[in-house]
Amino acid sequence: MLINLYRTIFALLFLTVSLFPSIRADAQPRQVSPNLSAEDMLEKVNALRESNGLEPYAQHQILTFIAQTHAVYISSIGVLTNFDDTGKRPYQRALDAGYAVAGDLSVGGLLTQVIYSGSGVSEDQVIAAWQANAADSVALLSPDYEDAGVGIAAANGITYFVLVAAKEGEAATAIPSSTAGAAPILTEVPNTPLPSGEVYHDVRKDQALWSIALLYGTTIAELKLLNGLAGDEIFEGQRLVIRRAAAETPAPSAVPVTATLGLVTSTPTVPVTPTITLTPTLLPAAPATMESAGVVVGAITLAALLAAGLFAFFSRRRKL
Repeated sequence: MLINLYRTIFALLFLTVSLFPSIRADAQPRQVSPNLSAEDMLEKVNALRESNGLEPYAQHQILTFIAQTHAVYISSIGVLTNFDDTGKRPYQRALDAGYAVAGDLSVGGLLTQVIYSGSGVSEDQVIAAWQANAADSVALLSPDYEDAGVGIAAANGITYFVLVAAKEGEAATAIPSSTAGAAPILTEVPNTPLPSGEVYHDVRKDQALWSIALLYGTTIAELKLLNGLAGDEIFEGQRLVIRRAAAETPAPSAVPVTATLGLVTSTPTVPVTPTITLTPTLLPAAPATMESAGVVVGAITLAALLAAGLFAFFSRRRKL
């Protein structure tokens, strides 16, 4: 009988071990670069253009570089903005990288940038959000642009998307080289922050959102977000919130942001084309899978079986 008891315990032990999940190299969580879907997203943009009778964008290495670089930047700060960490605009970053932006450089040339962020959003959802916004849809369906680049980065569970569309050629308006790279000359002085850190601006005659954004070093999209504006219309005497107290700063949300470049008065000198190296940004590691849960369940089951076997063994010995 004792032998039969051991056989039973061994059979149960074998059954328990067989329940443990199989651990294979290809079943482990892997970090995936979101850059892998950038080309797919551009293909979907081109499919939309072709369905509207427009020529597809040519993927341009420099535009892809500046789009990806900016996606990484906004993911690192968690804020949707068209300015980089030095205050430069998209067309200025393109010129710095060696892309000869065509058009009137005093208004940003023939180049536009749109951005979006959200959690668990697909490329189709991002494109649909851009298309639903009149200003953003220009980047998708304008016949004026020929080249494009897409950048995608992720941080803290949020994915950030950047699309840059442009046309390369001789600029229609040249900016004197002596002012290249210099900040635009402003005739107004921005208001100083209140003791609480808040900044307000009272709209004056002939002012627009773009000029106020330029004055305070922010963006039209951020002004709209802070003031709950649905459009670009403002009126004389209206008080706008430029910056709230630190504790009240609104967090980024999955709301499409209009990329508006505004007027500028200078542009950097075009340097020699740098070597382009795209650095994929890694998504956060995937959470633990069912493998770890299976191991825990199996261990508990095994311990219970061993305890039951020992209890049966000692109970039989007492009967003998």
